Amino acid sequence: MPRKSIYAATALLAVLIRVLQPLPAHSQTHSYRIYDEYTGLPGSYLNVIEQDRSGLLWVGIDTGLYRYDGFAFHNVPVTDTIPHGNPSALYCDATGTMWVGMSDGSLFVWNTGSNLIRKELPETDKINRIMEGPDSKIWIVTQTRGIYLAEPGGGAKISRMEMPEEMTLFDIAFTGGDRFLAATQDNLHLCVHQGDEVVSEYSFPELEYTWIQTVVRMDDDTWFAGTGDRGLYMIKRTDENMTATSAGDTTLLNMNIPALIAAPGRTLIIGTLDAGAIKAVFSADFSEMKIHGVYNTGTGLPENNIRTLFRDREENLWIGLFNSGLAGVTTNAFSFHRPATNREITFIGRSGDGLVAGTRNGLMDFNPATGLFSDFRNLSVRTGGSGIASWAADDSGNLWIGTVRDGIWVMNSDGTLRQFYLSRNPGQNHINSVAVEGKNVWLGTSDGVVLLDRESGTQKAVYTTLDMLPHNYISQVVVNRAGEVLVATKSDMLCYIHVTGGVRTEGPVMEGSRVNEIRSLSVGADRTICAGTNGNGLFLFAGDTLLNYTEADGLLTNFCYSAIIADDGRIWTGHQKGFSIINPATGSVRAYSTDFGVRGDCNANALTQLDDGSVYIGTTDGIISYDPALEPETAAAPQAGIISVIINNILYPYRESYNLPYRKSYNIRVNYAGISLRDPLNVVYRTKLENFDDEWSEVTSDRSVTYNLSDGRFRFNVEALTRDDPDNATTASFNIVIQKPVTERWWFILSMLALMAAVVYIIVRLRERAHRKQREFLESELQKRTAQVYEQKEELAQKNLDITESIKYAKRIQSSVLPDTARLGTVFKEAFVFFQPRDIVSGDFYWFDWVDKDRFMLVCSDSTGHGVPGAFMSMIGTALLQDIITVKKITRPSQVLHELDRQIFSTLNQNQELEASNDGMDIVVCEFNLKTRQLVFASAMRPVILVIDGEQHYVRGNRSSVGGESVTEKFYDDQEYHLREGNMVYLFTDGYCDQFGGEGGKKMKISRLKTLIDDISPLNAEGQLKQISDFFFEWMGSYEQVDDVLFMGVRV
Repeated sequence: MPRKSIYAATALLAVLIRVLQPLPAHSQTHSYRIYDEYTGLPGSYLNVIEQDRSGLLWVGIDTGLYRYDGFAFHNVPVTDTIPHGNPSALYCDATGTMWVGMSDGSLFVWNTGSNLIRKELPETDKINRIMEGPDSKIWIVTQTRGIYLAEPGGGAKISRMEMPEEMTLFDIAFTGGDRFLAATQDNLHLCVHQGDEVVSEYSFPELEYTWIQTVVRMDDDTWFAGTGDRGLYMIKRTDENMTATSAGDTTLLNMNIPALIAAPGRTLIIGTLDAGAIKAVFSADFSEMKIHGVYNTGTGLPENNIRTLFRDREENLWIGLFNSGLAGVTTNAFSFHRPATNREITFIGRSGDGLVAGTRNGLMDFNPATGLFSDFRNLSVRTGGSGIASWAADDSGNLWIGTVRDGIWVMNSDGTLRQFYLSRNPGQNHINSVAVEGKNVWLGTSDGVVLLDRESGTQKAVYTTLDMLPHNYISQVVVNRAGEVLVATKSDMLCYIHVTGGVRTEGPVMEGSRVNEIRSLSVGADRTICAGTNGNGLFLFAGDTLLNYTEADGLLTNFCYSAIIADDGRIWTGHQKGFSIINPATGSVRAYSTDFGVRGDCNANALTQLDDGSVYIGTTDGIISYDPALEPETAAAPQAGIISVIINNILYPYRESYNLPYRKSYNIRVNYAGISLRDPLNVVYRTKLENFDDEWSEVTSDRSVTYNLSDGRFRFNVEALTRDDPDNATTASFNIVIQKPVTERWWFILSMLALMAAVVYIIVRLRERAHRKQREFLESELQKRTAQVYEQKEELAQKNLDITESIKYAKRIQSSVLPDTARLGTVFKEAFVFFQPRDIVSGDFYWFDWVDKDRFMLVCSDSTGHGVPGAFMSMIGTALLQDIITVKKITRPSQVLHELDRQIFSTLNQNQELEASNDGMDIVVCEFNLKTRQLVFASAMRPVILVIDGEQHYVRGNRSSVGGESVTEKFYDDQEYHLREGNMVYLFTDGYCDQFGGEGGKKMKISRLKTLIDDISPLNAEGQLKQISDFFFEWMGSYEQVDDVLFMGVRV
């Protein structure tokens, strides 16, 4: 019989022996993450796995090439040409370049921000391996066309080394210098490359006619080779000699091994074609091998046919399957243990020196080191037959068994079983929970809480709603402290029962969307209390603080059937189809469900932690165990990465910078991920767009963000971190440049400035020429006009001189008309007149004369206007007064005003309706009887101030002017005063009081004049005239005089 047929028969016999062996009474499985056509992997036949520098996992499958970010598989398109094969080799070099070899011999390279680029090979065949050689070059191993060498980073220069004829090459492993081991179709060859040729120096007799599928280097002198049908071989180098020997025991004999991975600690992971993957650890001299883990269908793997293996930077193991996609082993800390029967585990606890697992029917021993279940004892019949509802273990090694209808039983450490308590109340025989502390045994039943004496079993107390218990159905009782338990029941506050104090409910109120029902309780070492509820999530009581964790915070579900506060402070809670772990210190919540490998529902209050920190969860499908010692000491930080950028609904691959033309608005969506293939759901993010966001965003689990941007320069940053270790974060970033509009570009602005400068220059030159011509014309015209102006100037100057001389002459006439003020000094004891015209001639005037030997008339008048018009009015007024008083002998002051008013209207035709004149005068007419010192005066709009015996009297006049408005009847009355010797009479026009000046340019007003008169009235006439003059000019200052001024004062 041919040798290959013998090997095939032997392998078949080994497989049959394994299949026909009796099935074990238990099953231990790992936590696998399975990716196939039904869970997101776009294919089933997986060929090769690699990880790029950003942490993304690359997989080559029958449908193409994909990158996995922990959440989804993203296609890597081939844009320039369509290959006819599938990805068969992947390698990421030190520069971050990904090399992609195809089954049809095509070679591609990929760099961040670019697509796959084809590299031309002169002659090619299926590429089986790509790796970096000791010369730092990239070795591209083809199946029949030799080995190609390329520079890292995708350099253009590629050279070829020819292999010996008829050598089919599957893999290589370097041995030092220019030598390497070549895995071929019929042996393992030690080869040396000489220039552009490869020479086989040695082949191993032990492996003659053996198909070597893969070879891997373990250390400087040890290699392992996986064969097609002869199992695993170890190649050892001693001095200059190399030998090949079959490795391991009969476990690996005749196995088909297509994949090997060397791991730290002399660990070898072996991928087989029919027995799954095996984790083997060798002794220091590689003389012994121990199996430390098996990954096959018996431990939860979908199939046993392994195509390839890969360990990523987080030490996750990725298993490529022939027909079932990809499986990931991301943690070894969790294990799943399933007994052959009675898989519904409701209790895990210590009994003596070992662990026991309780079910609804009985008890079995459980060895956590091996995962074995043994020695099942059916206790349901021995405890009354109603079934077991709850379990508890005490500090003496006894097991307490609560039944459905038969009360509480106790089993001693020697296996003796006895009924401890049976109530006459059927509801109190349904034991949902048992708690043992000190001398007390607490029973949580369907009808309240029963307190028993631990020694005698006698009933010490029963607590129901009659004793203030919130509800009679008790899900759990948990020891809080000596003599006191916490009760899980329907209540919105924590319920305590003390052996002496009875029932009390206290603490913060637990609020939720449902009526609060506590299903599970746990008391931590720091006295914190957690309460798992039936629909409202989990509540944590820490001092005066109440925290509520729900599905919105990451909890798998709001129904928490079991809960325990572990020694490290984390809270474990069991749900249907999974469990959750809460870390109150960081606020992180992690859910583990069917995708993690959980198959059953977590049973009520079936959570246990042992002294070594390990946690056990009882489910309807066995036990889930957690060993913290198997967790990595330091978890790798999530690697922040940009997955893609979508700009206005167009998908772009990630690159370091995006330069966009101007547009009014861009809708930009950035897809990113924190690459943590071990636990992608535990990664959270913060983002910031520089030149847009003022601060980093709040921590979120969202993996995309959208912006609406206009022109400008921006830099997007994303920070990936975990809630458990927020200080250990990584950052990814890229630039976005949106060009400014053309009108804001520097070259456009410069062009416009240059154009404007040219236009301005031309305009200036044209205007200069026009101005020059115009200036010449204007100069000519100016000379003509100047001559005319000089002539007009002389003419105007002469006319102005003539007018001024005429007005001066009119002043002389007016002055001659006005009576001589010196006469007043002969009439009165003292008198003064302050007369200050605004212009050369004045509209104010005064008139006085004797009417007989005892009476003297004195008039002070303010005509309308000033200057020449006022002077005309004053001349008219003077002439009319002379006629009225002297000729017509009208001396009564009121009658004088009436007559003057009539004559002014008559003289100025002011009784005509058209072109009627409003010219008139404000006037005071005084009649002094110097013999009797009697004063009679009538006033038109002007006041008179009298100082009688030192007291000032302000006397208003009538409210009608003389002349002015045409009024049918005007009224002027006489006012009489008897004066004494020395009394003063002051008459004045409004020009004095209306003058602007002083601080702020204010009007003087009558109030200041009254004050002035009070101050000057004691002075003689000369002194008063000086004070009045000085005050007026001082008040006026630099301001213009606003009106003519006339101020008269006489002392009788």
